[in-house]
Amino acid sequence: MIDDSIRPELGIIGGLGPLASADFYFKLTRMTEALRDNEHVPAVILSVPQLPDRTEAILAGHDGPLAPLQAAVATLDALGVACIAMPCNTAHHWYDQLAANSHAEIIHIGNAVVAEIRRSLNRGRVANLATRGTLVSGFYQDKISAAGFELCLPANAEFQERVDSAIALVKAGSIADAAAETERALHLTQLAGADAALLGCTELSVVAASLNDTNGLIVIDSNAALARACLTRLGFGVQEARGLPTVSRLPGPDPLPWRAAQRAS
Repeated sequence: MIDDSIRPELGIIGGLGPLASADFYFKLTRMTEALRDNEHVPAVILSVPQLPDRTEAILAGHDGPLAPLQAAVATLDALGVACIAMPCNTAHHWYDQLAANSHAEIIHIGNAVVAEIRRSLNRGRVANLATRGTLVSGFYQDKISAAGFELCLPANAEFQERVDSAIALVKAGSIADAAAETERALHLTQLAGADAALLGCTELSVVAASLNDTNGLIVIDSNAALARACLTRLGFGVQEARGLPTVSRLPGPDPLPWRAAQRAS
């Protein structure tokens, strides 16, 4: 039984992956309107990096991650949290089963993202940089289309290869290389006619502040969207995130010459 003086309001299922959950908590903290420690959100992070790979499970058609996700939800429920955040887009494939058995409200990252898109765009085409598991799950296609936006998925096989590479590089700790791969994927979305691009994997949120020239493309950060939704739900003031960590590039040729590539296309 937990002492009421330290009871958390927000429960975070982290470790999916670890850098992504660290990025979420950093953004939650930087986006909170606060002048002192006790004005921030009382929260607890339950890091479960041993949880089975979500994309592998979805592509193989099994629910291996569901039981440990349910155990994580039950653990946070037992602490009396008001709501739960999962800074992992792919894990939301099992959202309905998790929410049905949770006392606390589970904030859906897809709903948070749609609200964030509406803050930046009235209408248009939105590309989703996501794991293959999230794309097969289909919840973003449903939510973004229902909100009146058109999904734009580049047909070029290179696009998903770049996304997969960027995600793997973040998991391996190679942030600068991951940012370069993300920029290449963003370039391909713009060539396909996208007005905005969603960083629909929270690993990609890690590199959001390290992106250089995105050539005017609107980039939506799913971790930042989830942080905003949590703060709003809990009644905390929200400010734009400041001082986000970036990774400097080594001197050398631009890995993504946007305008030169556009002229050549």
